Amino acid sequence: MIVDRKRFHFVGIAGAGMSGLARVMLAGGASVSGSDLHENEETLRLRKAGAQIQVGHDPRILKDPIDAVIVSSAIDDENVEVKAARERNVPVVRRLHALASLLSGYTSIGIAGTHGKTTTTAMVASILEETGRDPSYLVGAHCAGLGGNSRLGRGEFFVTEVDESDGLFLALHPSISVLTNIGRDHLNTYRTLDGIKKSFRQYLKQSGQVVLSIDDPNVRELAREAPHALTVGFDEAAQLRAVSVEHRHFHTGFDLFLRGQRVGPVSLPAPGDHNVQNALCALGAAYLAGVSLPEAAKSLARFRLPDRRFQLLEENGVTVVDDYAHLPEQIHANLKAIRDGWENRRIVAIFQPHRYTRTQAIGPEFGQAFKDADTVVVTSIYPACERPIPGVTSQAIVEAIASSASAELLSIERKEDVVAFLENYIEAGDFIISFGAGDIWTVTEELSCFLKQRRFCTV
Repeated sequence: MIVDRKRFHFVGIAGAGMSGLARVMLAGGASVSGSDLHENEETLRLRKAGAQIQVGHDPRILKDPIDAVIVSSAIDDENVEVKAARERNVPVVRRLHALASLLSGYTSIGIAGTHGKTTTTAMVASILEETGRDPSYLVGAHCAGLGGNSRLGRGEFFVTEVDESDGLFLALHPSISVLTNIGRDHLNTYRTLDGIKKSFRQYLKQSGQVVLSIDDPNVRELAREAPHALTVGFDEAAQLRAVSVEHRHFHTGFDLFLRGQRVGPVSLPAPGDHNVQNALCALGAAYLAGVSLPEAAKSLARFRLPDRRFQLLEENGVTVVDDYAHLPEQIHANLKAIRDGWENRRIVAIFQPHRYTRTQAIGPEFGQAFKDADTVVVTSIYPACERPIPGVTSQAIVEAIASSASAELLSIERKEDVVAFLENYIEAGDFIISFGAGDIWTVTEELSCFLKQRRFCTV
């Protein structure tokens, strides 16, 4: 797909996946333009790299010769630029199809799963970079430890996060595939959990070597059909295992075993059992790529989590963290990580539900997710690109939490009111965490600015 002096236009270029792909193509010598409804840090970085970015969608952007228009999954066929491209017979290519073409020239490592894939992708890229493999990579979030969310290296490996949301990931045929877990999400695409499992099953069949995290029961089910897969997890049946896990604040230690033989200790600068599972997936992928496990494990000691993955915003007698988690399993895992790593802290969780369709499909499942929180604040739904669905509100989630958890529960629709509430509510020793794939991070960011002006006694 990358051809020197070819020109590509990206519709929806500000998203993490699109911006990363655009940056890789720029690095490969292509000319890149793009459009999106809003500016963000990614569009600013792309401009500095030489891309031409338009705010808003305008068919006149396509007046110059273009070899292909690359389209985000958030963009529909009625977009004015997409329609203009088709009228001019310019190829319109979905992002994952463009990615499939790009990966064909590499030993590719694809990280898939309902959650954990961004962190795992960043871990694999970090291991390969730390061990001198000079990889290319695409990660679904900015990674300070990697200097961005994408890179075109000179080595043979290309590591990429694989997004299953629109079903187009079946265009990919990775040399090494990783499957972190399978959950009920994107039901507007798959309808049922069986539909999701069917797609992941096909993805594994068309991959080369496979790493499966069998702590997840749905992945364990697929592992029975993949006898040559490298299995990882806490489970005693896993070939690559973590044992003797110890949590202390933002650090986790464990002993690594391969097929019953101790490899050595791993020091991971990330909290929670879920990040141990992510690390096992990354270590498994690196091992299949030819990196020795002791070498790979050592490199993880310098790993830094991607943005919005348990991201520390303030530690001033009150701990403030922001996280992208927006599914029940993710939220539960992060709250458990706080309980395991921090003793005697009051946990205040702020949750912004993401998408009307997701709330309608799995709203009641959020109840148990918050059982480790002391206080829960639920805001209105962040719509993303969706229109409201009559009768679907965040109240369904509030009711689910009320029936399943003993936490103090508040429904505060506006983010501004959440900030005002927290400024008067927080006490020394509190652990504040925001959850959501929308813009809830602005709440904890504003709170962290407030806390910088006010010191609490440390605990």
